[in-house]
Amino acid sequence: MSSYASKKYEGILTCDDDPGEILRKPCPLMRSDELALAQDTVQKLLHIREHVLGGGAGLAAPQIGISHPIFIYTPDRTAENLRIVINPSYEPLGEESIEGHEACYSVPLRCAKLRRWEKIKVRYNTLEGNIKEDVLEGFAAKVFQHEIDHLKGCLTIDHPTVQVQNFNDAVSFQNYVEQIHLKDAERYRK
Repeated sequence: MSSYASKKYEGILTCDDDPGEILRKPCPLMRSDELALAQDTVQKLLHIREHVLGGGAGLAAPQIGISHPIFIYTPDRTAENLRIVINPSYEPLGEESIEGHEACYSVPLRCAKLRRWEKIKVRYNTLEGNIKEDVLEGFAAKVFQHEIDHLKGCLTIDHPTVQVQNFNDAVSFQNYVEQIHLKDAERYRK
């Protein structure tokens, strides 16, 4: 089980330790002739997710110091449903938004409460260069929006109406995030 964002992880940039300010710079889109470069970035993301973090709902290239518009995410926190996303975009479907808590490996020992669209239409390139479109809702939509924010140079704590809760130690933070995961499981249960 992952330790969530309860500490600084090797290979992950944080808002407290980002000398090149990569986390706050928008990533330029990759042209179709550059998609071959994505393979190396994806392998690094997968390696860090599995061997450093021990899981997680998502991880974006800027978080590992690479300014490529790439992230990996899973709609249910499992490796079996992990998806690779390149050059993503989305548009809200409907007016409904939902307020929830989010933790982020790049914002250790802090939990953000912010609003996300409940249902979105997404479009992105696959690693093979194909265009994928899908409709996401609930937890999957929340994670997709969180990760695309990283590609725009925006952290959870940067949202204008965010409420941030700070923690002094990893144990209290982790206990709090475990409660959020339980609430998310209830909220997003189909």
